[in-house]
Amino acid sequence: MEDGANSISALAGELSAALKAFHRALILAEAGNNEALQNPYTLLFALIDDPRFAWTSRLSQLIVRLDEMLQEGEFSTAGDLIPFRDEVARMLGEKEGENAEFRLRYLTALQKAPDVALATGSLRRVLKKLPATKEG
Repeated sequence: MEDGANSISALAGELSAALKAFHRALILAEAGNNEALQNPYTLLFALIDDPRFAWTSRLSQLIVRLDEMLQEGEFSTAGDLIPFRDEVARMLGEKEGENAEFRLRYLTALQKAPDVALATGSLRRVLKKLPATKEG
């Protein structure tokens, strides 16, 4: 069973990495060419305080929750990752209960930043590795 737990942890780690790359691409797209946000420290403080970035907080919280569970070894089956897949699907507007603001901002970022499209593709590839139901 140790190999199964290791493969689930590896899958959770892969999901975490894909979510972080997606998050980074969204943030950089939102920052755009704003000269003030080219400094990483300024950008960090903007992420914390600037309302322009508030829409990314749901994704940030999802990543933190995933990383905390991964750190604590709380994943025992691939089915444990389904809530994360479902939440991402809601964010992308692919599942009922979508977040309209996130979806709109995501689509805008997708149109103006190729890195968002690349990160979305990578994220979707990882999500396809997850089971469709809790049984998997």
